[in-house]
Amino acid sequence: MATVLSISVPFFAIIFLGMFTRAIGFFHHSDARTLSKFAFYITVPPMLFVNLADKDPTQMLNWGFIWRFELASLVILLGGSLIGNRLFSLSRSESGMYGVNAAYPNYGYMGIPLCILTFGDAAAIPLAVILFFDSILLFGFAAVAVSQKATTWFGTIAGVLLTMARNPFLIAIAASLVFSGLGIQVPPLIDRVLSLLASAATPVALFALGVTVFGQSLKSSLGELISIGLFRLIIHPLLVALLFLGLPGVDPLWVKVAIMSACLPVAANVFVVADNYGAYAVQSATATLVTTIAASLTVPLYLYWVLSL
Repeated sequence: MATVLSISVPFFAIIFLGMFTRAIGFFHHSDARTLSKFAFYITVPPMLFVNLADKDPTQMLNWGFIWRFELASLVILLGGSLIGNRLFSLSRSESGMYGVNAAYPNYGYMGIPLCILTFGDAAAIPLAVILFFDSILLFGFAAVAVSQKATTWFGTIAGVLLTMARNPFLIAIAASLVFSGLGIQVPPLIDRVLSLLASAATPVALFALGVTVFGQSLKSSLGELISIGLFRLIIHPLLVALLFLGLPGVDPLWVKVAIMSACLPVAANVFVVADNYGAYAVQSATATLVTTIAASLTVPLYLYWVLSL
């Protein structure tokens, strides 16, 4: 338990510190956007690149890992959307974004720093696999869910590919695969710059998350909010654990990364996606805030369990 607390307490302390500075007015909405952009574009991508550039790219083609994790994500997506439509009478676009809330963990600001901090550099490879394939599934599902009937499949697919091509995490992963695959050595000076930025990724990402989520709206249906929290913090990680532990054959470290990635709160950029599509934006903001606070209690429990596997 001491190990768990030594990881989780500082981790969430930085998030709550960001919330506190926003609460007292030290940081404002514009500051939150700046911090988030700095973390999203400047510090976290180098963290991914530095931890992946010396790895064997063929390790990413772990199909046993991929189908297990993506099956769990797909079940949560479809199940969440169905519940949103049938139980809460949401429209097609709203129920689709409800499903995205239920299935989209906060990999960027929480998953990457948490798993690398806990499991070391080796966690970067399964994290990269999750980021790449989950992005295809989640962004694709969101685009299809909110698309108008007149929208062509070509337009929808093109939109998803364009979104992925602009994602700095995926760009960093692709660049690292090129460097490692071709055996290219990063010049020492550039490597030092990237390492310095990477070392800042964890505190900046966590602090930016706290500053960002504090200002989100609290307007949402209580039933919808509770069910999203159940999907995100309980059902999804348990389903992932069932698929990996019930069907053995995947490296134990990868299993641990999968479970910890699935137990995270709603991703901060779900609100951005929802707001961009004009569907379920306020509820997404609320879900991000509430599940992030609740995760301060649930994530340490998962971490304790995972470290004992």
